[in-house]
Amino acid sequence: MNKKAKVTIDDVAQEAGVAKSTVSRIINNAPGVKPATRQKVNRVIEALGFTPNLMARSLKTKLRRQIALAIDDIRNPYYPEMAWAAEQVAKQNDYRLVLINHYGNPTEELAVIKEANDMHVDGIVLVSISHPKTLSAVMKKATVPVCLIGNYGEEMPGDAVGLNQSEGFLAMDHLIRIGRKRIAYAGGPTHLHRGARFAAYEKTLAENFMSIVPELVFNGDRLTIDTGIAAARYYHQLGEMPDAVFAANDLVAIGVIQGFLELGVRVPEDVAVIGIDDINWCTLIRPKVSSVSNLVGEMGRIAVELLLQRIDNGLAEPKRVQLEPRLIVRESTVKSY
Repeated sequence: MNKKAKVTIDDVAQEAGVAKSTVSRIINNAPGVKPATRQKVNRVIEALGFTPNLMARSLKTKLRRQIALAIDDIRNPYYPEMAWAAEQVAKQNDYRLVLINHYGNPTEELAVIKEANDMHVDGIVLVSISHPKTLSAVMKKATVPVCLIGNYGEEMPGDAVGLNQSEGFLAMDHLIRIGRKRIAYAGGPTHLHRGARFAAYEKTLAENFMSIVPELVFNGDRLTIDTGIAAARYYHQLGEMPDAVFAANDLVAIGVIQGFLELGVRVPEDVAVIGIDDINWCTLIRPKVSSVSNLVGEMGRIAVELLLQRIDNGLAEPKRVQLEPRLIVRESTVKSY
């Protein structure tokens, strides 16, 4: 064989002593090939330096071998783990992952779905902040499969990965169990679908015969540390401060803690604080932040797996995968932790 000539799939098949179709199945990671045969062909591929022509494969299958992950903002430390896990699954299946930030703007988010063909992607994994009815209407007209990350009803088209209960219930139940009576809520804009966390706040109070005090609800413009700091300053000037704060995410919780400490308020002695997401930053500050993990990496991994199954097989019915959130207790709620 001329070593300078470009190695072809026929060369691999001949050298390995298998059919060309077998090599093709192995390259495309298709099932139905014996492990020993797969290993043998992969050794030949490596020895010959064979590189599949991805462009030709894409033209033949009409796939671009590219998917999009559309999220709020990669600067939020909640998202890198999701993006990393999603990319690993994509790479293992010979896809590229394109990251898109919609910055909490419903118009930009929905444009990702509407303009999928122009972006040359075969499918989209979407963390949505749009109103469910609007999102549903746009998804029904989507030209590529869309897999959502979040909790949605059965009427929502497309696959989805979410939690079997709102993280807010675990957070609120923990605060009540440690004896807190005057519990505040610090969150972002009320129109976000993260309002499910506020709904958990309201429902848990009602179920425990505790009054919902309007002045204890603080909503900022964004779910950020600055919002948390502003919330702490707001609570501090009330006639009676809360003895606990349920923050809509960990960034807000970190801001609340920082704001209270600057004002001389002790955490958790005076005010217990809990967040949601269990980002890495929770263990980098003092006191360490109690939080509820929603298994963000696992959700990213499963979402891409569902999306690729939809692209390859066109599954008949939308699939819903639900994970169990986990309470992580740290120093911001229990001093002796």
